[in-house]
Amino acid sequence: MVHRIHAGMAVALFGLMIAAPATATPNMIRLGYPTCASCHLSPQGGGLLNDYGKGIDAAQTLRPVDLSSEVGTESRRFPYDMKFSLGVDRDPPAAAGYSFSSSIRAALAVSDRQYIVYGLSVGSPTLARTKTSGAVNVRMSRLYWLYQPKEGVSLTIGRDDLPGGLGSGNSGFSRNVTNPNVSTTPTQAKLFLFNKRWQVAAYGYGPDGNETLPRFEARGGGAMIGANVWKDRAVVGLTSRLSYADAFDRRSAGAYLRLGLTEHFGVLLEHDVTGRTTDKGERPTYVSGHTELFFVPVDWLQTAIAADDVTTLRGGHAYRYSPSVQVRLNRNVGVSFGARDVYTGVASGRSRTYSLQVSVKTVE
Repeated sequence: MVHRIHAGMAVALFGLMIAAPATATPNMIRLGYPTCASCHLSPQGGGLLNDYGKGIDAAQTLRPVDLSSEVGTESRRFPYDMKFSLGVDRDPPAAAGYSFSSSIRAALAVSDRQYIVYGLSVGSPTLARTKTSGAVNVRMSRLYWLYQPKEGVSLTIGRDDLPGGLGSGNSGFSRNVTNPNVSTTPTQAKLFLFNKRWQVAAYGYGPDGNETLPRFEARGGGAMIGANVWKDRAVVGLTSRLSYADAFDRRSAGAYLRLGLTEHFGVLLEHDVTGRTTDKGERPTYVSGHTELFFVPVDWLQTAIAADDVTTLRGGHAYRYSPSVQVRLNRNVGVSFGARDVYTGVASGRSRTYSLQVSVKTVE
Protein backbone atom coordinates (compact mmCIF):
# COMPACT_ATOMS: atom_id res chain seq x y z
CA MET A 1 0.00 0.00 0.00
CA VAL A 2 2.80 2.43 0.94
CA HIS A 3 4.61 1.68 -2.31
CA ARG A 4 1.48 2.50 -4.34
CA ILE A 5 1.09 5.79 -2.48
CA HIS A 6 4.74 6.65 -3.16
CA ALA A 7 4.33 5.87 -6.85
CA GLY A 8 1.16 7.94 -7.01
CA MET A 9 2.95 10.89 -5.49
CA ALA A 10 5.76 10.60 -8.02
CA VAL A 11 3.37 10.66 -10.98
CA ALA A 12 1.21 13.45 -9.57
CA LEU A 13 4.10 15.70 -8.66
CA PHE A 14 6.21 15.29 -11.78
CA GLY A 15 4.47 18.15 -13.54
CA LEU A 16 5.01 20.43 -10.57
CA MET A 17 8.78 20.13 -10.91
CA ILE A 18 8.62 22.34 -13.98
CA ALA A 19 5.54 24.41 -13.15
CA ALA A 20 5.75 28.17 -13.36
CA PRO A 21 5.55 30.09 -10.07
CA ALA A 22 2.17 31.36 -8.97
CA THR A 23 1.35 34.98 -9.73
CA ALA A 24 -1.18 35.61 -6.97
CA THR A 25 -0.09 38.01 -4.21
CA PRO A 26 -1.83 37.14 -0.93
CA ASN A 27 1.10 38.93 0.74
CA MET A 28 -0.85 42.19 0.24
CA ILE A 29 -1.98 41.56 3.81
CA ARG A 30 1.27 43.33 4.73
CA LEU A 31 -0.23 46.60 3.48
CA GLY A 32 -3.53 46.20 5.29
CA TYR A 33 -5.64 44.44 2.65
CA PRO A 34 -7.46 41.70 4.61
CA THR A 35 -9.54 40.61 1.59
CA CYS A 36 -8.96 40.54 -2.17
CA ALA A 37 -12.11 42.51 -2.99
CA SER A 38 -10.35 45.89 -2.78
CA CYS A 39 -8.27 45.23 -5.90
CA HIS A 40 -9.91 42.36 -7.82
CA LEU A 41 -13.18 42.02 -9.68
CA SER A 42 -13.73 38.74 -7.83
CA PRO A 43 -13.59 38.67 -4.00
CA GLN A 44 -11.77 35.34 -4.39
CA GLY A 45 -8.75 37.20 -5.74
CA GLY A 46 -6.62 36.37 -8.74
CA GLY A 47 -7.79 37.22 -12.21
CA LEU A 48 -8.60 40.70 -13.42
CA LEU A 49 -8.14 43.87 -11.37
CA ASN A 50 -10.67 46.62 -10.81
CA ASP A 51 -9.72 50.29 -11.35
CA TYR A 52 -8.31 50.65 -7.85
CA GLY A 53 -6.32 47.43 -8.21
CA LYS A 54 -4.85 48.58 -11.51
CA GLY A 55 -3.61 51.72 -9.79
CA ILE A 56 -1.97 49.73 -7.00
CA ASP A 57 -0.43 47.34 -9.53
CA ALA A 58 1.02 50.19 -11.60
CA ALA A 59 2.43 51.90 -8.50
CA GLN A 60 4.32 48.85 -7.24
CA THR A 61 7.04 48.85 -9.87
CA LEU A 62 10.56 50.17 -10.33
CA ARG A 63 9.02 52.86 -12.54
CA PRO A 64 5.64 53.59 -10.91
CA VAL A 65 2.78 55.12 -12.89
CA ASP A 66 -0.17 57.14 -11.57
CA LEU A 67 -3.36 55.88 -13.19
CA SER A 68 -5.78 58.10 -11.25
CA SER A 69 -6.47 60.23 -14.33
CA GLU A 70 -7.67 57.15 -16.23
CA VAL A 71 -10.27 56.02 -13.68
CA GLY A 72 -13.82 56.51 -14.90
CA THR A 73 -13.05 56.28 -18.59
CA GLU A 74 -15.34 54.31 -20.86
CA SER A 75 -12.63 51.73 -21.65
CA ARG A 76 -13.13 50.02 -18.32
CA ARG A 77 -16.27 48.34 -19.71
CA PHE A 78 -13.94 45.81 -21.35
CA PRO A 79 -11.04 45.18 -18.96
CA TYR A 80 -8.45 42.66 -20.09
CA ASP A 81 -4.87 41.64 -19.68
CA MET A 82 -2.53 39.61 -21.87
CA LYS A 83 0.67 37.96 -20.71
CA PHE A 84 3.57 36.50 -22.68
CA SER A 85 6.25 34.53 -20.85
CA LEU A 86 9.60 33.16 -21.95
CA GLY A 87 11.07 30.65 -19.51
CA VAL A 88 14.34 28.81 -19.08
CA ASP A 89 14.26 25.77 -16.81
CA ARG A 90 17.33 23.76 -15.83
CA ASP A 91 17.53 20.54 -13.84
CA PRO A 92 21.26 19.89 -13.30
CA PRO A 93 23.23 18.24 -14.73
CA ALA A 94 20.89 18.08 -17.73
CA ALA A 95 20.69 20.76 -20.37
CA ALA A 96 18.14 23.55 -20.12
CA GLY A 97 14.62 23.43 -21.49
CA TYR A 98 13.02 26.52 -23.02
CA SER A 99 9.35 27.38 -23.11
CA PHE A 100 7.01 30.09 -24.31
CA SER A 101 3.46 30.60 -23.12
CA SER A 102 0.74 33.20 -23.41
CA SER A 103 -2.59 33.90 -21.78
CA ILE A 104 -5.44 36.34 -22.06
CA ARG A 105 -8.08 37.24 -19.51
CA ALA A 106 -11.00 39.46 -20.42
CA ALA A 107 -14.26 40.62 -18.88
CA LEU A 108 -17.30 42.06 -20.59
CA ALA A 109 -19.14 44.49 -18.32
CA VAL A 110 -22.82 43.65 -18.79
CA SER A 111 -23.62 46.35 -16.23
CA ASP A 112 -21.89 48.07 -13.33
CA ARG A 113 -22.38 44.94 -11.22
CA GLN A 114 -22.27 42.12 -13.79
CA TYR A 115 -19.35 40.71 -15.77
CA ILE A 116 -18.75 37.83 -18.13
CA VAL A 117 -15.15 36.73 -17.47
CA TYR A 118 -13.12 34.63 -19.91
CA GLY A 119 -9.63 33.16 -19.76
CA LEU A 120 -7.58 31.45 -22.48
CA SER A 121 -4.06 30.04 -22.20
CA VAL A 122 -1.68 28.75 -24.89
CA GLY A 123 1.21 26.56 -23.77
CA SER A 124 4.43 26.61 -25.77
CA PRO A 125 5.93 23.88 -27.51
CA THR A 126 8.79 23.33 -25.06
CA LEU A 127 12.22 22.97 -26.61
CA ALA A 128 13.61 20.05 -24.64
CA ARG A 129 17.12 18.75 -24.10
CA THR A 130 16.79 16.60 -27.21
CA LYS A 131 16.01 19.72 -29.25
CA THR A 132 12.54 18.40 -29.95
CA SER A 133 9.38 20.31 -29.13
CA GLY A 134 6.20 19.25 -27.41
CA ALA A 135 2.66 19.85 -28.60
CA VAL A 136 1.00 23.25 -28.38
CA ASN A 137 -1.66 23.21 -25.68
CA VAL A 138 -4.62 25.56 -26.05
CA ARG A 139 -7.30 25.55 -23.40
CA MET A 140 -10.07 27.68 -21.98
CA SER A 141 -9.03 28.23 -18.37
CA ARG A 142 -12.06 30.19 -17.14
CA LEU A 143 -15.52 31.23 -18.23
CA TYR A 144 -18.02 32.52 -15.68
CA TRP A 145 -20.71 35.06 -14.88
CA LEU A 146 -19.92 37.34 -11.95
CA TYR A 147 -22.77 39.24 -10.29
CA GLN A 148 -22.46 41.59 -7.32
CA PRO A 149 -25.98 42.78 -6.44
CA LYS A 150 -24.69 45.00 -3.63
CA GLU A 151 -21.57 45.76 -1.69
CA GLY A 152 -20.32 42.70 0.14
CA VAL A 153 -22.28 40.11 -1.89
CA SER A 154 -20.91 38.26 -4.92
CA LEU A 155 -22.28 35.34 -6.96
CA THR A 156 -20.22 33.41 -9.53
CA ILE A 157 -21.49 30.73 -11.93
CA GLY A 158 -19.25 28.94 -14.44
CA ARG A 159 -15.71 27.56 -14.72
CA ASP A 160 -13.19 29.01 -12.25
CA ASP A 161 -10.75 28.08 -9.50
CA LEU A 162 -12.32 26.77 -6.32
CA PRO A 163 -12.01 29.07 -3.29
CA GLY A 164 -9.00 28.62 -1.01
CA GLY A 165 -7.45 30.38 1.94
CA LEU A 166 -4.31 31.45 0.04
CA GLY A 167 -5.49 31.18 -3.56
CA SER A 168 -5.30 28.29 -5.98
CA GLY A 169 -1.65 28.64 -6.89
CA ASN A 170 -0.43 27.97 -3.39
CA SER A 171 -2.33 24.70 -2.98
CA GLY A 172 -1.28 23.07 -6.25
CA PHE A 173 1.38 20.79 -4.77
CA SER A 174 -0.91 19.02 -2.31
CA ARG A 175 -3.92 19.10 -4.64
CA ASN A 176 -2.12 17.00 -7.24
CA VAL A 177 -1.55 14.28 -4.63
CA THR A 178 -4.87 14.30 -2.81
CA ASN A 179 -7.07 15.10 -5.83
CA PRO A 180 -5.27 13.69 -8.91
CA ASN A 181 -6.72 13.88 -12.43
CA VAL A 182 -9.62 16.08 -11.29
CA SER A 183 -10.19 19.46 -12.95
CA THR A 184 -8.75 22.50 -11.16
CA THR A 185 -11.40 24.79 -12.67
CA PRO A 186 -14.68 22.84 -12.43
CA THR A 187 -18.11 24.13 -13.30
CA GLN A 188 -19.46 25.70 -10.13
CA ALA A 189 -21.76 28.12 -8.36
CA LYS A 190 -20.35 30.04 -5.40
CA LEU A 191 -21.60 32.76 -3.12
CA PHE A 192 -19.36 35.20 -1.23
CA LEU A 193 -20.48 37.38 1.68
CA PHE A 194 -17.79 39.75 2.91
CA ASN A 195 -16.97 42.94 4.74
CA LYS A 196 -13.82 44.28 6.36
CA ARG A 197 -14.08 41.81 9.27
CA TRP A 198 -15.42 38.62 7.72
CA GLN A 199 -15.47 36.66 4.50
CA VAL A 200 -17.72 33.64 4.01
CA ALA A 201 -17.95 31.49 0.88
CA ALA A 202 -20.15 28.52 0.05
CA TYR A 203 -20.01 26.64 -3.23
CA GLY A 204 -21.05 23.55 -5.16
CA TYR A 205 -19.34 22.17 -8.27
CA GLY A 206 -19.41 19.49 -10.94
CA PRO A 207 -17.45 18.29 -14.01
CA ASP A 208 -16.21 20.73 -16.63
CA GLY A 209 -16.00 18.21 -19.49
CA ASN A 210 -12.20 18.18 -19.75
CA GLU A 211 -11.46 15.34 -17.34
CA THR A 212 -9.11 12.68 -18.72
CA LEU A 213 -11.63 9.90 -17.98
CA PRO A 214 -15.30 9.88 -16.92
CA ARG A 215 -14.34 8.18 -13.64
CA PHE A 216 -12.62 11.42 -12.56
CA GLU A 217 -15.69 13.61 -13.03
CA ALA A 218 -16.07 14.95 -9.50
CA ARG A 219 -19.07 16.58 -7.86
CA GLY A 220 -19.16 18.18 -4.46
CA GLY A 221 -19.21 21.33 -2.40
CA GLY A 222 -17.48 23.21 0.33
CA ALA A 223 -17.25 26.30 2.48
CA MET A 224 -14.66 28.78 3.67
CA ILE A 225 -14.73 31.37 6.44
CA GLY A 226 -12.09 33.95 7.33
CA ALA A 227 -11.85 36.57 10.07
CA ASN A 228 -9.80 39.76 10.21
CA VAL A 229 -8.42 39.47 13.75
CA TRP A 230 -5.64 42.07 14.03
CA LYS A 231 -5.36 45.58 12.55
CA ASP A 232 -6.16 44.46 8.99
CA ARG A 233 -2.92 42.46 8.95
CA ALA A 234 -3.96 39.06 10.25
CA VAL A 235 -6.66 36.84 8.76
CA VAL A 236 -7.37 33.36 10.11
CA GLY A 237 -9.84 30.98 8.59
CA LEU A 238 -11.22 27.47 8.14
CA THR A 239 -11.98 25.47 4.99
CA SER A 240 -13.90 22.28 4.24
CA ARG A 241 -14.67 20.34 1.07
CA LEU A 242 -16.44 17.13 0.01
CA SER A 243 -16.28 15.57 -3.45
CA TYR A 244 -17.55 12.39 -5.06
CA ALA A 245 -16.35 10.60 -8.20
CA ASP A 246 -16.30 7.03 -9.49
CA ALA A 247 -12.53 6.85 -8.97
CA PHE A 248 -12.54 8.14 -5.39
CA ASP A 249 -14.44 10.17 -2.83
CA ARG A 250 -12.59 12.92 -0.98
CA ARG A 251 -13.20 14.96 2.14
CA SER A 252 -10.94 17.59 3.70
CA ALA A 253 -10.83 20.16 6.47
CA GLY A 254 -8.17 22.76 7.04
CA ALA A 255 -7.07 26.10 8.44
CA TYR A 256 -5.12 29.03 7.06
CA LEU A 257 -3.38 32.22 8.17
CA ARG A 258 -2.32 35.33 6.29
CA LEU A 259 -0.15 37.53 8.50
CA GLY A 260 1.66 40.77 7.71
CA LEU A 261 4.03 41.39 10.60
CA THR A 262 5.24 44.64 9.02
CA GLU A 263 4.76 46.28 5.63
CA HIS A 264 7.79 44.31 4.44
CA PHE A 265 7.60 40.91 6.10
CA GLY A 266 5.01 38.24 6.85
CA VAL A 267 3.94 34.62 6.68
CA LEU A 268 1.30 32.58 4.83
CA LEU A 269 0.13 29.23 6.20
CA GLU A 270 -2.42 26.70 4.97
CA HIS A 271 -2.71 23.15 6.35
CA ASP A 272 -5.37 20.50 5.96
CA VAL A 273 -6.23 16.86 6.52
CA THR A 274 -7.68 14.93 3.58
CA GLY A 275 -9.23 11.48 3.55
CA ARG A 276 -9.94 9.51 0.37
CA THR A 277 -11.89 6.33 -0.35
CA THR A 278 -10.93 4.81 -3.69
CA ASP A 279 -12.88 2.45 -5.92
CA LYS A 280 -10.41 -0.28 -4.84
CA GLY A 281 -11.36 0.09 -1.20
CA GLU A 282 -8.18 1.93 -0.16
CA ARG A 283 -8.52 4.69 2.44
CA PRO A 284 -5.37 6.83 2.52
CA THR A 285 -5.32 9.89 4.77
CA TYR A 286 -3.06 12.85 3.95
CA VAL A 287 -1.75 15.68 6.09
CA SER A 288 -0.55 18.53 3.89
CA GLY A 289 0.69 22.03 4.42
CA HIS A 290 2.00 25.15 2.73
CA THR A 291 4.27 27.49 4.69
CA GLU A 292 5.64 30.64 3.09
CA LEU A 293 7.79 33.44 4.46
CA PHE A 294 7.86 36.58 2.34
CA PHE A 295 10.05 39.67 2.44
CA VAL A 296 9.28 42.72 0.31
CA PRO A 297 12.04 45.29 0.90
CA VAL A 298 10.58 47.62 -1.75
CA ASP A 299 7.33 47.31 -3.69
CA TRP A 300 9.00 46.32 -6.95
CA LEU A 301 11.08 43.53 -5.39
CA GLN A 302 9.28 40.55 -3.84
CA THR A 303 11.10 37.59 -2.32
CA ALA A 304 9.75 34.47 -0.68
CA ILE A 305 10.66 30.98 0.41
CA ALA A 306 7.93 28.34 0.54
CA ALA A 307 7.79 24.79 1.84
CA ASP A 308 5.08 22.33 0.81
CA ASP A 309 4.75 18.97 2.50
CA VAL A 310 2.37 16.03 2.00
CA THR A 311 2.46 13.04 4.34
CA THR A 312 0.24 9.97 4.46
CA LEU A 313 -0.52 8.37 7.79
CA ARG A 314 0.83 5.08 6.40
CA GLY A 315 4.26 6.36 5.50
CA GLY A 316 4.22 8.22 2.17
CA HIS A 317 6.01 11.56 2.13
CA ALA A 318 6.67 14.26 -0.47
CA TYR A 319 7.88 17.83 -0.13
CA ARG A 320 8.95 20.86 -2.13
CA TYR A 321 11.14 23.84 -1.18
CA SER A 322 10.89 26.84 -3.48
CA PRO A 323 12.69 30.16 -2.92
CA SER A 324 11.76 32.85 -5.44
CA VAL A 325 12.48 36.46 -6.40
CA GLN A 326 10.30 38.67 -8.55
CA VAL A 327 11.29 42.07 -9.95
CA ARG A 328 8.64 44.39 -11.41
CA LEU A 329 10.58 46.60 -13.82
CA ASN A 330 7.52 48.57 -14.87
CA ARG A 331 3.79 48.10 -15.30
CA ASN A 332 4.29 45.74 -18.22
CA VAL A 333 7.55 43.85 -17.67
CA GLY A 334 8.60 41.53 -14.86
CA VAL A 335 11.46 39.12 -14.25
CA SER A 336 11.33 36.22 -11.80
CA PHE A 337 13.80 33.60 -10.64
CA GLY A 338 12.93 30.48 -8.70
CA ALA A 339 14.40 27.22 -7.51
CA ARG A 340 12.43 24.09 -6.66
CA ASP A 341 13.73 21.14 -4.69
CA VAL A 342 11.15 18.36 -4.98
CA TYR A 343 11.23 14.99 -3.24
CA THR A 344 8.57 12.47 -4.25
CA GLY A 345 9.32 9.67 -1.79
CA VAL A 346 10.64 7.06 -4.23
CA ALA A 347 14.08 6.03 -5.46
CA SER A 348 15.54 8.73 -7.73
CA GLY A 349 12.56 10.82 -6.75
CA ARG A 350 14.43 14.02 -5.98
CA SER A 351 14.80 16.89 -8.43
CA ARG A 352 16.30 20.35 -8.13
CA THR A 353 15.22 22.79 -10.81
CA TYR A 354 16.16 26.42 -11.49
CA SER A 355 13.92 28.70 -13.51
CA LEU A 356 14.22 32.15 -15.03
CA GLN A 357 11.12 33.77 -16.47
CA VAL A 358 10.60 37.05 -18.32
CA SER A 359 6.98 38.19 -18.62
CA VAL A 360 5.46 40.94 -20.72
CA LYS A 361 1.93 42.06 -19.86
CA THR A 362 -0.42 44.42 -21.60
CA VAL A 363 -3.35 45.78 -19.61
CA GLU A 364 -6.50 47.78 -20.34
